[in-house]
Amino acid sequence: MPQMTVDISVDNIAAIIQSMNTQEIETLYLLLTEEGKELLERKNDHELGRVKFLTQDEVFNI
Repeated sequence: MPQMTVDISVDNIAAIIQSMNTQEIETLYLLLTEEGKELLERKNDHELGRVKFLTQDEVFNI
């Protein structure tokens, strides 16, 4: 996986996180945990055509 280095202060990071709303913080949490890695793998599988997401109709057999 590509890596990136950014020169940013801890105070700046703290200010950015403090200004986030709840949804943004939840997204950040997912990106920084194992669960986020799994979600990213699923997204990549879908984008590469390895899997197909089910529609609401398919899930609930409507």
